[in-house]
Amino acid sequence: MPNRPAVRSPVLLLTVCAALSAALACARTDLGSTCHLQDAVGAEIQRQPGREYLYLGSSECGSFACLATPGGGAPYCSQSCSGVGANCPAGLTCAQLSLSSDYLTIMQHRLSVDEYQALFGQLGSPFYCVRSQ
Repeated sequence: MPNRPAVRSPVLLLTVCAALSAALACARTDLGSTCHLQDAVGAEIQRQPGREYLYLGSSECGSFACLATPGGGAPYCSQSCSGVGANCPAGLTCAQLSLSSDYLTIMQHRLSVDEYQALFGQLGSPFYCVRSQ
């Protein structure tokens, strides 16, 4: 008997193609998901109106960044971005946060190198993905 190529079921082929398409689709992200702002001892921060809060180290966010902005509602997972006009996923916009460089300088002098790195080491840029207000 001559060797014949194996006949593949059209249903199986379509199923495999659909699974591959789904796997190659955009990866799920937690950006924009609700998270909790915590202080140094793990207690939830009571937000003050008109202030921005950036909690670096949030285990609720894949990027470890939990952000709260005035008018942005509940705190949400964010990530750093490269600057104004840069792309942000999940309907967020890249914007510069109002970080106090004076505060960061004071903290750098007040804390040991290890403490400062633990608290602010992930702060590579003042630009983060924010909700439109």
